[in-house]
Amino acid sequence: MRNLCYRMAGITVLAAVTASAPALADTTSATCEFYHKGDKKSEASGPCQFSQRQGYVDIRLRNGSQYNLSPHGEANHFRDQKGHKVKRRNDGDTQVYKWEERAIHVHFHGGSHSGHDYHSGHHSNGNTPQDLKDLVGARGGMAEDQLRNRGYVLANSSKSGKDVYSNWRHRHGGQCVSIHTVDGHYRSIVYAPQFDCE
Repeated sequence: MRNLCYRMAGITVLAAVTASAPALADTTSATCEFYHKGDKKSEASGPCQFSQRQGYVDIRLRNGSQYNLSPHGEANHFRDQKGHKVKRRNDGDTQVYKWEERAIHVHFHGGSHSGHDYHSGHHSNGNTPQDLKDLVGARGGMAEDQLRNRGYVLANSSKSGKDVYSNWRHRHGGQCVSIHTVDGHYRSIVYAPQFDCE
């Protein structure tokens, strides 16, 4: 009987670790700065955890506060867990999440925090790739053939009501793009962080 209890406990732990593995794969360490509306200087800053999966964003601050953002409407627009509107602006290796009364600047390690993008500017997250601008507004089914012809491969997709969010990776260049589809038409196509395409 005791051996059965130990085996069951081991299986439970293994199942819990396995179930949490995908979430951990999309989590990265970052530095977050918290600003109140109108402030030029951050009220607080420090290490934080950032995760993003299929358009959904989670920011966990070191004080335990957590912000869970769901895609809402057009690209870079979210709602937090309390229903408040949040807009995202990409600035090189920094993503700025702005509420009406506050903002959180998420600086990713491995790049400068000065706001300068050390990658080529045309690949900045949130910008529409030049070679895909003509597909914005196109019907999804027909445009998918064009995406494949241009070297993109579907990485993943998710649905939220009538909205579909899909992430595509370029076969040769490796760039990740996120496509927001509404009523069967591509509403937006923007560069996305690499981990969106994993």
